[in-house]
Amino acid sequence: RTEVWRAMQGCASRFADCGKIVIAVSEDVDPGNTDAVLWSLAYRSNPSEDLHVQPYRSAGHGPKHGPKSGRRGADSTLLIDATMKHPMPPLALPAREFMERAVEIWRELGLGPLALRPPWHGYHLGEWSETWTDFARNAVAGEWTRNGENTFARRRRGITPETPVHMVEAPPKPGADE
Repeated sequence: RTEVWRAMQGCASRFADCGKIVIAVSEDVDPGNTDAVLWSLAYRSNPSEDLHVQPYRSAGHGPKHGPKSGRRGADSTLLIDATMKHPMPPLALPAREFMERAVEIWRELGLGPLALRPPWHGYHLGEWSETWTDFARNAVAGEWTRNGENTFARRRRGITPETPVHMVEAPPKPGADE
């Protein structure tokens, strides 16, 4: 994480006239896609930990004073770390193979041009279970009842809302109530 902060500080100081807000995103996020950057801000940053206001920034070529505010003092830069800091579940979109097939069907039906922008399909972000892959395959094959039976058999007591997925998928501890 230190390198992320160093990079943002370097970017902010390299172009003092335009580096007022610097946002770091992971390589899976297209920095040119505003929607993707805003998504990364919403899901990958915690303002109490990932935001820093760096004081004493040069005002650059901007106006030094305005008619309403009088002379402007020192400026500042907002640095935001919106990078992925730990493994996460995949995006809540179908996997690439399913979306590619959907695009083929769309085109076969002549439904007009598509404007696909990343992310247009789900992808792994480090936290995934093969059980979930099996669930997806069952759903595509129309065997959704198998998913229900599997889920029903895996029920556990004592799981509260917002429990991280990797905690639910972990095998129960010996002697735990099932």
